[in-house]
Amino acid sequence: MSKRTKINFSKFFTNNWVITLSATLIGVFLALYLNEWVASKNLQKQKSIATQNILAEIESNQNKLENIITDHSNLLNITVFFSTYFDEEDNLIAPSDSMQQFKRKYPSLITIKDSTLLDNGYYKYTGETHFNVALPNLQLTTIAWSTLKNSGYSTSYGFECLMHLETIEMVIHEVFRQNTLVLEYISGEKDSGTKNEALIRQLEFLIGYEKSLLSAYSQSESILKNCSK
Repeated sequence: MSKRTKINFSKFFTNNWVITLSATLIGVFLALYLNEWVASKNLQKQKSIATQNILAEIESNQNKLENIITDHSNLLNITVFFSTYFDEEDNLIAPSDSMQQFKRKYPSLITIKDSTLLDNGYYKYTGETHFNVALPNLQLTTIAWSTLKNSGYSTSYGFECLMHLETIEMVIHEVFRQNTLVLEYISGEKDSGTKNEALIRQLEFLIGYEKSLLSAYSQSESILKNCSK
């Protein structure tokens, strides 16, 4: 009858090579865990910095864009008024209430010297116009977002965050494109038509895109606040 071999587990676990192997494995796993933990913390830190930079850039752009929209809206209103009430011989013929409203809003643009009441209730005005086109400089930037994309950290961002930032970038490019077309109409590179129809239409397009961009900017803080988590 064969004898069963008994394993002395207490002696096995106190064997020097077993202790050394266990300590080595524990050290390796601990080192891997620590490296991963440090890398994760570093990623979170870099994402947090990148997100704050993007939000700061968006806030700066938003403040600039609000002023730009005001300037372009004023240019549109002035262009529409002049196109509506100046005839082909450059006579300014307008209702009194429209003229007074325009003068209150833009007091320095027209100096009225005299007015003549016409049969249709309109007045023919004589005087001087002071219409100097000074378009705002579109100093909108995407440096923070471009830096994030080039760093590679953007791959760790969620889909909603990335789509929001990509949308903003696309709309900014369209704003610049539409603004270039406005400049071409004003400079005469493109024919704006006898009543500036094309320029008016282009300004409306531009302001529409600018308002869309402004809306996207206003949503950024709520959308991007969790991007770096």
